[in-house]
Amino acid sequence: MTRLLGRFWPDTVASRAILILVAALLAFHLLGYWAFRVGVESFASAGRDGSLAERIVSIKRAIASLPDGAERDRVAHDLSSASLDVHWSKGSLVLGSTPATERTRALEARLRQFAPDLAAESVRVGPADEGAAATGADEADRHMMLVSIRLDDGSWVNFSSSTLGATQHPDWSLTAIMICFAVGIVVVALLLLRWATRPLRDLAVAAERFSLDQAPQPLPEDGPAEVRRAARAFNTMRERIQRLVTERMQAMAAVSHDLRTPITRLRLRSELLDDDATRRLIDADLGEMEEMIDSTLEYLRGGISREALRPIDLASVIETIVDEHLDQGHKVSLSGLNSAPILGRVLPLKRAFSNIIGNAVKYGGSASVAIVEAGSHVVVTVEDEGPGIAPAEMERVFHPFVRLEESRGRETGGSGLGLTIAQAVTRSHDGTVVLENRAEGGLRVAVSLPKLGDGA
Repeated sequence: MTRLLGRFWPDTVASRAILILVAALLAFHLLGYWAFRVGVESFASAGRDGSLAERIVSIKRAIASLPDGAERDRVAHDLSSASLDVHWSKGSLVLGSTPATERTRALEARLRQFAPDLAAESVRVGPADEGAAATGADEADRHMMLVSIRLDDGSWVNFSSSTLGATQHPDWSLTAIMICFAVGIVVVALLLLRWATRPLRDLAVAAERFSLDQAPQPLPEDGPAEVRRAARAFNTMRERIQRLVTERMQAMAAVSHDLRTPITRLRLRSELLDDDATRRLIDADLGEMEEMIDSTLEYLRGGISREALRPIDLASVIETIVDEHLDQGHKVSLSGLNSAPILGRVLPLKRAFSNIIGNAVKYGGSASVAIVEAGSHVVVTVEDEGPGIAPAEMERVFHPFVRLEESRGRETGGSGLGLTIAQAVTRSHDGTVVLENRAEGGLRVAVSLPKLGDGA
């Protein structure tokens, strides 16, 4: 039940406010209309039935004062009108064979209430179809109500009317007016709510566009007090994040500089060693230390670069990386588009694809690179012939310093930041990185980036 309500429950503040407003207006209109109808109908029925009761009593007295039956019948016809038909007879047209209904009981009670003189008389109330068979009335008259009052001599004065005990029909014009008012109120409320919630939409857009590699643009602090407070908190949070990242980068740059100095001294001293094997091992260790420092700094930048976005050919960038691996004797192939223009930064993208292709060569023995176009994006796939990655580890390999035991042992080198950096750089270009195991074995890495002019 909760899931069903959640599926149909609006998802924005404005739509929820409109729904609540419409529900409140609907309830208010229904209750108001019901109260109005009950009040008007009660008042109209009371006035109508009171007038009819007084008229019935007056006609009954006039007919009772006449001694002759023929004269009584003539006077009864003369006193009839379009709304009240009067007959004098020796018997009651209300036979009493039909059980009393709520309508007949209510009508009889109102007649006795508005005409106390009837309380002592014998009064019968019933539907017209009960006496239709006795009077030969047609079907059109059977919806009327009959009231029979006994005179002192045992004869009866019979009254029939369609207005006796009748209910008021709905006033559709009034309903239409109320609907128009409700629609007008909802339209005005919708416009006002959209205006009132605009700062919230601006806050959401600013949060989605927040990036560390862009100059901060303070969010306007306007709107209601709660929205101004949220915008102020957002601006403060962004400034703190920018300051924290800047301070961290400065500290790491200082540490990197301090570490590179002894590494350089050690490399110079290693050149003085006579043992070539030992010198090569020391140089490899020093090279790995420098690579770890560079990877850590790149990770801490989170894909941030001072290089400005500009149109570049991604195919040329990847071709350069592939050529470097071919020069080193690695098994790497390139296919697909010869030109793939995008809006990006050359150095971060080169680092990201170097990490991905380098991982394929290091852990899979080879790399098959393909550049294709998919709609508004350029997709670069890198496939290897390695052991792949367990499905449960697909997300975890993007975490910093994560090295899988089976295929990423310490002997292969690396710091566990390659995919983390690649993902950060790709996201800074509004792209995505997806990993999947190939059916024939090995891992497939698909990087999708927006084409130049599409989403850039």
